[in-house]
Formats: sequence, C-alpha cells, structure tokens
Amino acid sequence: MQRVLLLLVPLALFSLASRFAGFEVRPRGSSELDVGTGIYTLPNGGTITDNKSGLVLEARYIQYKEGEFIRAQGATLRSKEGDFSASSLEYLQKPDTLRLNGVRFSSKEIRGLSAQQGLLLKEDVLVLKGEVRSSEPYLEAATVVVDTPKNQALVLGAFAFRDGGTTLRGNRPDSTLLLSFAEGRVRASTRVPAEILNRLRPYADRL
Repeated sequence: MQRVLLLLVPLALFSLASRFAGFEVRPRGSSELDVGTGIYTLPNGGTITDNKSGLVLEARYIQYKEGEFIRAQGATLRSKEGDFSASSLEYLQKPDTLRLNGVRFSSKEIRGLSAQQGLLLKEDVLVLKGEVRSSEPYLEAATVVVDTPKNQALVLGAFAFRDGGTTLRGNRPDSTLLLSFAEGRVRASTRVPAEILNRLRPYADRL
C-alpha cells in the first residue's frame, strides 16, 4: 500500500489545493491592497487556510485576488496527508489550475517525491516535468502524466523504474511506461495501449 500512496496521496493533496473556495488569510506583518486592481500583497508572507478542506498554505511571499488567483513563493501546503512544498506556485480559479515550481512532497509514509515543475488541471490530470524522482518505488523520469480518476500514470521519455524484483528502463526520447494502481499494488508495463497514450500524452505539452 505504501507504494501506491507514493503517487496517489500527493495527488489528493493537489486536488485539494486546486479548489480554494472560502479561505481565511493571516498576514505575517503588513498586508497591502492595490485599490486599482484589487490585488492584495503580503510582502512578508503569511498563511491562507481553506476552512472546508483544512488545507493550509504558508509562504514567505503571497499575492492574491479573491475569486481569481493566489501566487506564492517559498510555499508549503499542509494537510493531514502530508506536506507539499514548492519554490513558487500559482493557483488560477479560472480555468482551475495549480502550477508549481520546485516540487517536493513528504509524509510519514512517503519520502523523496520531487520534480522541477508541476501542473494540476481541472480534469484532475497532474503533469510532473523535469527530473521527476521518487524513492519507493524507485523512479527517475523526465515527464510523468497522472490521470488521478483512473489511477494511471504515463511516463514519457527516458526513465528508470525499479520495484521489488522488477527493473525497467527506457533510454530513448520516445520511451513510454504505464504505471497502474489497484488494490494496493503497482503494475508497470512498457506496452502502453494506444488509447491511453493518445489521451494522456497531449497533457505533457501543457507544461
């Protein structure tokens, strides 16, 4: 089960993060309002709490406009599932996307999931790109596209994967690997059905 949580728990956290609704803001120091644009700036950062989900965003610098966006630097998203950090993030209410740079996730069960960039789309599809790493199962990849409703992850480009006695590698730019999660287990296959490849591969170009 731990191996499944490695990818699925962060996805649950991403999904929560992409739906800030009524939130409470606590600045660390001053809060500045540009009356012309309606944009609030917290130059010393602060905390934004989603009272419905319990998700807490802490950051050293925050800008936001109610009903439109939240931008943060040196950010940490905290939930009961674990802590998710990013060097910077931008949440857009329309079209409901969460974009992150310098992505890392940790919890009691999970260590070592990271990527240079992340993008969660309103379809609950997550794109991780740039030095994607996880420690269990071991994965190194350039790009991973995760379909959270279907519990599938498509790895694109050169990769290395190891889980128990299974080791798979792809050394070419057009290499592919499909990871499927079911009943507490991970299945990996280099034979990706055309339907899945055609459905998920275009998402990689969104980031």
